[in-house]
Amino acid sequence: MLTFKEKISKNYINALGWSTKEKYILLESDDWGAIRMPSISTYNLFIEKKIPVNDLHIDKYDSLESEEDLKALFETLEKFIDKKGNPAALTAYHVVANPNFAAIEANERKKYVYETILETYARNPHTVKSFDLIKQGISKGIYIPQFHGREHIQVKRWMEAINSDSKKEQLAYSTQAIISTFGKDDLKPYKKDYFKGFDYDTEQETKEIEEIHRDGLKLFKEIFGMESLTFTAQGSVWGDHLLPMLKEEGVRLIAGQQLHPYEKTGYKTINKYWGSKNKLNQLHWRRNCLFEPARNQDFDWVSKCLSEIEIAFRWGKPAVISAHRENFIGSIFEENRFQSLEKLELLLTKVLQKWPNVQFINSAQLADIMLNKETK
Repeated sequence: MLTFKEKISKNYINALGWSTKEKYILLESDDWGAIRMPSISTYNLFIEKKIPVNDLHIDKYDSLESEEDLKALFETLEKFIDKKGNPAALTAYHVVANPNFAAIEANERKKYVYETILETYARNPHTVKSFDLIKQGISKGIYIPQFHGREHIQVKRWMEAINSDSKKEQLAYSTQAIISTFGKDDLKPYKKDYFKGFDYDTEQETKEIEEIHRDGLKLFKEIFGMESLTFTAQGSVWGDHLLPMLKEEGVRLIAGQQLHPYEKTGYKTINKYWGSKNKLNQLHWRRNCLFEPARNQDFDWVSKCLSEIEIAFRWGKPAVISAHRENFIGSIFEENRFQSLEKLELLLTKVLQKWPNVQFINSAQLADIMLNKETK
């Protein structure tokens, strides 16, 4: 299921750096806690207003995780137990806050105010019990939060957007949605990307970015009762200026590659290999498998992912599977969650059949393993 080019790329990613004798499987999933499309009625309103949210999978399917979403996900994970008795686990890269629309409006959109995810869950009828379920998932070892940012927006840009004349931005703000799609007849679209919370336009903004996400890491500890040992940036966009702050707040390992923003030249891709160290002795790893059925439910994601797992194991690397939250959400279109979980169940069934000695671990556990230098 992999093209020749994909095979070359996957072998290159896995060939370099740290390796292990064990066969580890990790599910890493971004965007938990973030608001996106609030409801099917809001989705239909965007369609009615000729904003084609149906064309982009994340706008079409993604929404704040509901009680039903979490129950269905947990039931699927608990079906699969490894040789040591551990269930399949999902590392949920979390944000811990969202825009407080009421407070922002009370300040005439001149001042940004956030609410914690606990407040966000509490004010939405279908998510009132979501955090109770999350705590249950944590206690069972099947849902492990790690840090993905304070909120999933670049605050400065988002504030510019909601104060713009963009038809799409005004509708999104009025419905408390955060979406990517441009309106077809929007004469004044706001075109800057505000979904990457660690991005910046000028070096002067970096201090503000640091303080926003230092606050986020402190909130993470307050909400979940633990430090985040690992971190992955939204859209892989982050600058090296973050490293001291991340270390001070307990982050020891950074997942994924890096798109470094530069004021004059844009982004530079900085590929990290397994176990590479930065100047502060923080470690890096790469996601090396992809399972994203919400992007195209007709594609054979199971076969593709199995091929990628095989390559990872061949090089002595853990199989780190990228599977964004949108795959497991059914509050907008229930069949999206059903089909994705059906595929996940098939994937994990085949994994245990092909590699019966596999171990299910989470990203914090992998960080501990790598920091303890367990190698071939």
